[in-house]
Amino acid sequence: MKSLKVFGFIAIVCILSSCEKVLMDAKPETDALSIFDEYATLVKEKYGMLEFKGVDIDFLADSIRNTIQSDLSDEELFNKLGIITTRLRDGHSSLIQNRSDQNSLFAGFDLLEGFPPGFDINILVDNYIAASLNPNIKVLEGGEIGFRALWGTLNQDNEIGYLWIPSWNEEISDDEIEQIFTDLKNTKGLIFDQRLNGGGDPSLATKFASYFTDKAIDTGFERFKTGPGVNDFSDSPVILQPASSSNKYLKEVRVLTDRNVYSASTTFLYSVDPIETIKTMGQRSGGGSGSVADGYLANGWYWSLSTSEFIDAKGRHLDDGVEPDIAVVLDLDDTSKDEVIEAAILELQ
Repeated sequence: MKSLKVFGFIAIVCILSSCEKVLMDAKPETDALSIFDEYATLVKEKYGMLEFKGVDIDFLADSIRNTIQSDLSDEELFNKLGIITTRLRDGHSSLIQNRSDQNSLFAGFDLLEGFPPGFDINILVDNYIAASLNPNIKVLEGGEIGFRALWGTLNQDNEIGYLWIPSWNEEISDDEIEQIFTDLKNTKGLIFDQRLNGGGDPSLATKFASYFTDKAIDTGFERFKTGPGVNDFSDSPVILQPASSSNKYLKEVRVLTDRNVYSASTTFLYSVDPIETIKTMGQRSGGGSGSVADGYLANGWYWSLSTSEFIDAKGRHLDDGVEPDIAVVLDLDDTSKDEVIEAAILELQ
């Protein structure tokens, strides 16, 4: 019996020792090659649009992996990982090294590169919405730029409504939304300016979209990456339900877009796209259709990746943005007018 007890004690010690070894071995490695492999694996297993973006992650990772040396500086290693990040062409996907010396490193996709400006706030204020110029304009105060929503009619045609939501990253109550559409309901047409709106809360964007339809609309589906395998995806259909309000706006609407129209603003665009009375005008939108996951690599670098994409009712992949129904270029040399607004006025007239 004593020998059994000794054997049992030895077995327990061995098990505990093995557990300790497992725990020690589980500590993540932070050498250059381990960090690179960790990030490449994350992209392969979590990113939701490798096929759509045309990225062969195995080929790309292997080609970069061969250049990883143990003596790489942090900045050199970061740039290697950044090659993968930028190849995704995705404003939601980024890699950041935060540094105390304020020289933080960032890798991501520049949505605006190669596109001319599609919006000038000075032209808008000086010719359309300044309080001294247009007393019909109302605002919801607060927010990052001093107001959360701006609406009214335009002096160029006081039968045409104008609504500008500069960001979906604000709180706008149901009562405030109702007041906006109450004030606009008697106009003969509406310009909904989404330019400069980089996104925020998609549920708020959807709530506004619900005021433009009196029936449920099949807007498309979101395609989620649900596992590490190349075929691990799940589709989730999205239906836009009409607002219960009696102030729904069912007349002609022109939605103004530019390259800054991104993320939750894309939610608004695909929600209203099937509505026949709505057309988009301006510049190609920015896209950004997916949900996002984020975290930290073993060395503390922050990553974010799109884990889904939205495919609209027309079968279009939206993450790279979509062309407007009517393309209009803003002339920054002519500060007397906004060509996109003027074209929308003519459309609605």
